[in-house]
Amino acid sequence: MMPIDKKNQDVLITRYLTGEASQDEIIELQVWLVAAKDNLLYFQQLKNIWDNAEKYIDVNTIDADKGFNLINKRIGLKFPAPNIWFYWKKIAAVLLIPLVIGNLLYFSFRSNNHLAKQEPVYNELFAAFGTRSALKLSDGTAVWLNSGSSIKYPDRFIGNNRTVFLKGEAYFEVESDIKKPFIVETSSLSVKATGTKFNVSGYYSDNEAEVTLVSGKVEVHTTDDNKNVKSSKLNINQHLLFNKVNGATSISDEDTYKYISWKDGKLVFRNEPLSQVVKKISQVFNIDIEIKGKEIQNYSYRATFEDESLTEILKLLKISSPIDYIELKRDPLPDGSFPRKKIIIFPIRQKAI
Repeated sequence: MMPIDKKNQDVLITRYLTGEASQDEIIELQVWLVAAKDNLLYFQQLKNIWDNAEKYIDVNTIDADKGFNLINKRIGLKFPAPNIWFYWKKIAAVLLIPLVIGNLLYFSFRSNNHLAKQEPVYNELFAAFGTRSALKLSDGTAVWLNSGSSIKYPDRFIGNNRTVFLKGEAYFEVESDIKKPFIVETSSLSVKATGTKFNVSGYYSDNEAEVTLVSGKVEVHTTDDNKNVKSSKLNINQHLLFNKVNGATSISDEDTYKYISWKDGKLVFRNEPLSQVVKKISQVFNIDIEIKGKEIQNYSYRATFEDESLTEILKLLKISSPIDYIELKRDPLPDGSFPRKKIIIFPIRQKAI
């Protein structure tokens, strides 16, 4: 992927804010945002302006050029390239009155230390299916986000803890701060840590959630479908498996790398059943895989895949055991879209359907 120059970055940000960006452009923007702290700051400045614009005002009645020039003088922002000037002139003009009022409030509240109590701004990062994302939080904590996952985090941490909200799977390397524990919240888990390395998997569609501890210690609070809460503590190289339906929790000593290898672009299986193998493949490639025949669900696999395509992985699985697979034809839905790709795996001696 080629580096984004100044002109293209402004075009890309504007296309994203106006909802015109393609999936590839969104991914390109995500990569640029995590490349440098100044990139994220610049994006947030423009996004804050966009989000606070009074869009219900008839912008045709506003002197856009005059408003834009005044705001540009006041806040000293470097606005985007001329080919996207139209959007930002209108927004700048709409923000003229709120900005003047805001400046008065700023100097009034500053004397009373109100700014120190200002709530943080929350950002959300998505990792598209088939991709991974990485970021550093304001406290220095490093986060890797797995395929089809998202994380909501503040621009800065205030108060007595550091809390983020996860959908899907992520690996964390937490900066140590005993006085301000780091907390990861999912729909069924709450993981509390101080300084440690751990992995959390909490895809909403799964009946199970997992926590894997690489170093340090963590405390895990689980909540099942009946709202029953249970607390568990993990030691190094331990893996917690939580059944969200019945509330059952198991903790085992494990080779932790197979649970975190995804952050390095690898799928690692260590004598794992076919049912678990296809679960991981489904998450990475955003497909449905159905196993026909109970006798093949427990076929054991020991393999490492690194950047192989879905087709290559399925072929290797087929070679190593007496199974075969087919891809079902996808017919368009009433709205013109297509359903997710579906693969059926079956014993060689048995017909697929």
